[in-house]
Amino acid sequence: MTGLRKIDVHREEHGYPANTTEPRLNHITGRFYHCDVQRILPLMLDKYENKIQLIYMDPPFMTGQTYRFQQPVGIEGWRGNRKHVVDHIAYNDTGKTGKDSFLSMMRSVITYAYHLLSPEGSLYLHVDYRTSAYLRIILDEVFGEDNMLNEIIWHYQSGGRAKKHFSRKHDTILFYRKSSRHYFNPEAVGIPRGKSRRNHMKQGVDQDGRIFWSIRSGGKEYRYFEDSKVYPSDVWSDISHLHQRDPERRGYDTQKPEALLERIILASSRPGDLAADFFAGSGTTLAVAQKLGRNWIGIDNGVFSLHTCRKRLVEDIYNGDYDLMRSIKLVFSHYKPLEKPGSLRPEYEGNVLFSTRTERQKPCCADSDRDIKNDAAQEIEIDLKCIRLADGQVEIGLYRYDIPKRPDRLLKAGNDPYNSLKNLNLSCLDLVDYWAAGYIKENAFKALGCSMRTVRSPYIKDRLRIGLKPGYAPAVHIVDVLGQQWFFLLEAGK
Repeated sequence: MTGLRKIDVHREEHGYPANTTEPRLNHITGRFYHCDVQRILPLMLDKYENKIQLIYMDPPFMTGQTYRFQQPVGIEGWRGNRKHVVDHIAYNDTGKTGKDSFLSMMRSVITYAYHLLSPEGSLYLHVDYRTSAYLRIILDEVFGEDNMLNEIIWHYQSGGRAKKHFSRKHDTILFYRKSSRHYFNPEAVGIPRGKSRRNHMKQGVDQDGRIFWSIRSGGKEYRYFEDSKVYPSDVWSDISHLHQRDPERRGYDTQKPEALLERIILASSRPGDLAADFFAGSGTTLAVAQKLGRNWIGIDNGVFSLHTCRKRLVEDIYNGDYDLMRSIKLVFSHYKPLEKPGSLRPEYEGNVLFSTRTERQKPCCADSDRDIKNDAAQEIEIDLKCIRLADGQVEIGLYRYDIPKRPDRLLKAGNDPYNSLKNLNLSCLDLVDYWAAGYIKENAFKALGCSMRTVRSPYIKDRLRIGLKPGYAPAVHIVDVLGQQWFFLLEAGK
């Protein structure tokens, strides 16, 4: 007999023993906590107190706005057809709880950040004109005024012109250290001086053949070599704001450029150090930390942050190829009830381990932002098969996925992207944005293969092959364009 067994999935894991000689990828661990930041930080003290080298935070700014996430749908959406994009609420920064509540939350987060940082550690807090004055006072109280190192001005060019005041074209990054032992490496972020002509200076060549520009002042000669580095000041105007069609864009309104985080991570951490982002959003800090060989921790309560970060880490770093993920371990932990048992009617045909007809089913749900009681009643239409191959591998096929009715949570949230789907001519798997195959061990889904839609590869595979260890049943993880995610455990009889 085969069937679907009740499972409680509280964690996803990706990654295997190293099979590459590339040093930057060896023994790197990334952990994403899908949870409210105030809930998880106290739990992290036992494991991470005095161990995090770098913390970057880009919290809400009390803007009074609702920020969106743009989800492409199917092949057409990922090819740039704007009609095939659904609009989701990523998070509300409307300040309904009030300024006092926001500042109380930030004081708590900053205090925990101080205790989690190592003695050599640094904090970078990204703010704007609305919150900088309040948060600097809190930082001075928690870290000490003497540990304030820089008020960094990130000046950028973007569209729009104010009519009643000067245009606001900068953010502020408050840079604090844990102690006087803090690590800082300006050499890592130096920029070559370059060959641009300097009209007020004289060009020359020294005895070693190095080109320089010189100027005399007060009876002394000052030389500036072309191959020497210029180090950033506390005004950063050389890093561009992300424009709407920038290739880095992941659909998040408030996404920051990778170059900004690269400068911060290079200056204040070493390869192998632990970097953290307590408001992970689109995952820029995590992706850059991974590329630079740092271990990382990300925290965010948004379901679209979870899905975006998962896809981004695989796409950016491994080009969507799980065969290259053998030197890294990625862990995505969920800190809310994740699933409600449902039932699938199994079929057994020859070597088919598991199959469902193309009919309405009630799968197990693992979307921590949703009401579990309503999830049990929410139906999807799915055609899923699993067969044992002659070489011992298992092939899992996903041949149809549909959402026949509007999920109740969309109406409760006051946001209904389901309407955007009704008039689209969709194929059988267009509603699937990501799916993975693996197995369940100790309440964790361990992925062995996946397929996802990206700009570079807008197609989704309908079959995945995995090699299972003896004693484990195959499992499937599916994420759709409405932000719903489902875990299925496929059980086979002996």
